[in-house]
Amino acid sequence: MTLSRLLVAALLGVAAVGAIVRSVNGSDVARVAGILAALALGAIAFGVIKERLWAYGSAFFIGLCWLWATIALRVQGVLGGVEVALWIAWSVIVMAMSVRMRPG
Repeated sequence: MTLSRLLVAALLGVAAVGAIVRSVNGSDVARVAGILAALALGAIAFGVIKERLWAYGSAFFIGLCWLWATIALRVQGVLGGVEVALWIAWSVIVMAMSVRMRPG
């Protein structure tokens, strides 16, 4: 297993935990959505570890959507500056590493 695959899988795992933590104080719908998001992120992380090609593309698009969501939540005042910087860095790393891992 390469370090880049392990890094992307770990970052997706961190995001899965973050999705659950953010949804704990939400409504019932938010909690269910947080659990579903965590399951999806976990499945993608598992796919990255197992070197599935679909997982690399999925990780890229999760990173891209996460980047857009982070910016939107900052504009709405939901996220603070430090949290925004961390999630933007997370997004860029996941996108860059998922492109780098693609074969050929």
